[in-house]
Amino acid sequence: MALKRLMLLLIVLLVTSLNTSMAKLKKFPKNKNTKPKLPLPNDPIISFVKFRVEIHNDLHMYILDSHCYSKDDDLGLHVLFPNEQQNWSFKGNWIGTTDFHCRLEWEEGYLEFESFVSHSDFVINNCCNKTCIWSARQDGLYLNDASGKETFFDYWDMLR
Repeated sequence: MALKRLMLLLIVLLVTSLNTSMAKLKKFPKNKNTKPKLPLPNDPIISFVKFRVEIHNDLHMYILDSHCYSKDDDLGLHVLFPNEQQNWSFKGNWIGTTDFHCRLEWEEGYLEFESFVSHSDFVINNCCNKTCIWSARQDGLYLNDASGKETFFDYWDMLR
């Protein structure tokens, strides 16, 4: 009986000391001017980070067909009317090989590309706040860079 009380007392002391040390850590304010920290490529922590990919139809007056897939998941065909978007979120796998490929097609052209690549510096340079934002326009495909600025990515392969 005395041994059980001693064990209980030790557990209570341990929990109390952990709570006290955690409370001390919470007192430091976060710097609001820093950008969110993204994992390095091939970092195992990438499996704990949730990413989001968005594909926007910014083709004026044209319908965009979007078909995206990874090795494990096929997101199916999505028909996007002007100003609509398709989006999905996921966590990377623990070995850093999560890749999503997409094929976009509209009346004038098509384009196949990798919409998310976890095994390169793609994530750090192109996924602002862990979100990769793609914009389909008449002159080609655009991607937001890490600062949120849209940059030209690729031209359409023309159908006509």
